[in-house]
Formats: sequence, C-alpha cells, structure tokens
Amino acid sequence: MNNFILDIQNVTYSINNIEYISNITFSMRAGEHLVIFGPENSGMTKLFNLIIQAEPEYKGDIFYKDKSTKTLDYFGKLMHKRDIGYVHGDYGLLSNMTVEQNISLPLEYHSNLSISEIKEQVGAIISVLRLEHCKKLRPIDLSGSEILKTTFARAVVMDPDLLYIEHAFKSQCPLNIKHVTDFLIERSGRSDKSLIHITYYPQDFIDISDSFIMFFNGEIVFSGGREDFLNSDNPYLIQYKNNSIKGPMAIL
Repeated sequence: MNNFILDIQNVTYSINNIEYISNITFSMRAGEHLVIFGPENSGMTKLFNLIIQAEPEYKGDIFYKDKSTKTLDYFGKLMHKRDIGYVHGDYGLLSNMTVEQNISLPLEYHSNLSISEIKEQVGAIISVLRLEHCKKLRPIDLSGSEILKTTFARAVVMDPDLLYIEHAFKSQCPLNIKHVTDFLIERSGRSDKSLIHITYYPQDFIDISDSFIMFFNGEIVFSGGREDFLNSDNPYLIQYKNNSIKGPMAIL
C-alpha cells in the first residue's frame, strides 16, 4: 500500500488515431488537492474518460486505491463511478426532476439508506448550500448558481473520497457560489478527502490546493507544489500566467 488514491503510469490516450494524452505519469495521495490546468485542447479534459469512466482503450495503467481500473468488470466500473464525485461545466441535471430529487439520486441507487434517512441527508446538504428556496423547482427554473450548487450537492451527497471538478466555476459569480467554495475549503482540511480541479484559472484555487500540473499538447509541462506554482521560472507556466503570446506555446 502506497497511500495513493490515484496513480497514473505512462498513459497514452488516442481516439480515431489522434493522440490526446502522451505518456503522462502522475499520482496523488489521499488528502491531496490537485489543480490541473492548461490551454484549451491541451489534453486535460480527456482525463475524465480515463479516471471516472474507466475507459479501457489506452496504453499504460491507472490505479485507483491501488487497483488497476483496467481490470474492472461491468459491476466494478459501476462501483468505481459511485466512489468518485464529479461536477462538469455542463452540469447534467435531469430536467424532469426537482433539485431535491436530483440530489437524492446517488443515495437512492447506491446506498442502503431508508427513504427517511435519504431525505434527512439530502436536507442537510440543501441547507448547507442554501438551496431550500428552490428545492422543489426543476433545472429549467433555476439560476446558474443554483444549477451549480445542485450539481455540486449531488456530487458530494455520498461523501466521496475523490471529488473531480471540471470547468464548473468558469461562468459563475463568486459571491453567488460562496457556499460551494466555503464547502470546498472546509473539505480541504480533511486528510481522507481528495480533489482534482480541472480549470483554466489555477490561481483561483491557490488557497485550497497542494499540487499543480500543467498540460500542453497532451504532455505535462509543469508539475509542482503551491510555492513552485507561485515562483517557478518554468517558461510554459510563465507564459500561461502572463497570458502572453511570447513563450514555448504557439497560440492559435
């Protein structure tokens, strides 16, 4: 046991002979909070297929809690997806269900809780994220921040060990989602909970992140801790932070 919650070893990932990820290796320990960033089409968004979906068509290997995801059968993949909470920028709420029903779904499908216990647990997260006023509304009737908070609540209602957030905050008003960011800050203090944040704005998460990885053209071009991110002279990182056309990355 190496205490890695996630260990990616020499992974190359292609679709229709187009290589999106090229021989990447990185790992994260339980309790670590990782930000992955880079320009558009750098390969980082393809990680979802590998880490969450347990997509088998890649070279190399991925270990989640010391077990290769390549060895998972159909049932094993379902349990794997249940074990990871994730939030996407497209959110993916079910349009014919209310806020309360959307949040309840993971517990109804993947827990042994009674109806009353599910209602109590869902009610608690609704209260924390200040969704009481809209819990009977459907997604079409929600504001952008209410949609995000509902999606976030659904992702964390089962208290997953790994939370994966991909471009979920990019169009949100920071004030309106403060309860979400406060929740993340509190969660970051737990030694048994880990976070992967895929973003174009790594500086927004400097206070709650331990490690930073930058992708470009499917490769890792920078990796380091918080101090490295702030002070490194890595030319890719400097160009990205300065939003500059001058540097090793060609901007289309």
